[in-house]
Amino acid sequence: MDNGVINIVILVLVAACVWLYILWQNSRKMHDTINLVAQQRELIRHDERARTLCRAIRMLNPDFTVGVDYFIRQDTPEQEPYIAEWTSSSSRPSEQEISAAMQEISDIHHEEKYASMRRAEYPSVEEQLDAAYQARQGNNARQLEVDEKIRLVKEKYPKTEDCV
Repeated sequence: MDNGVINIVILVLVAACVWLYILWQNSRKMHDTINLVAQQRELIRHDERARTLCRAIRMLNPDFTVGVDYFIRQDTPEQEPYIAEWTSSSSRPSEQEISAAMQEISDIHHEEKYASMRRAEYPSVEEQLDAAYQARQGNNARQLEVDEKIRLVKEKYPKTEDCV
């Protein structure tokens, strides 16, 4: 073999080695990223506070995705989750914006909670419809009874001023 062929073979082998090294590095980075995203999902699945933080950030910008645009951590179970790394090219929301969004989310959950408590104690729809039918027929006694039950439930679980 002449030197030209040997040089080409060596060049091809070096290029193949460099290409394999780059593939190996990329696969390692991909593996690390997949593990990090899995850790994010696990934290979010098992900690309500982490879910609330992610919901707050998503409420501020629906395009932000945990594990892609930012990463959250929680060093100990007692500690609040926090943004460990911001990787998005968009600007990071301020702590005040995140706190306000988290407060709004907790208010939403409060509204859902009191609404479900009210629903559980209200007279059934069938009972209310039967009372309305009887009232249309001239017998208001049942309707007044159902209305009183509803009034008592509303007094027991009042709406907050924010929810009105």
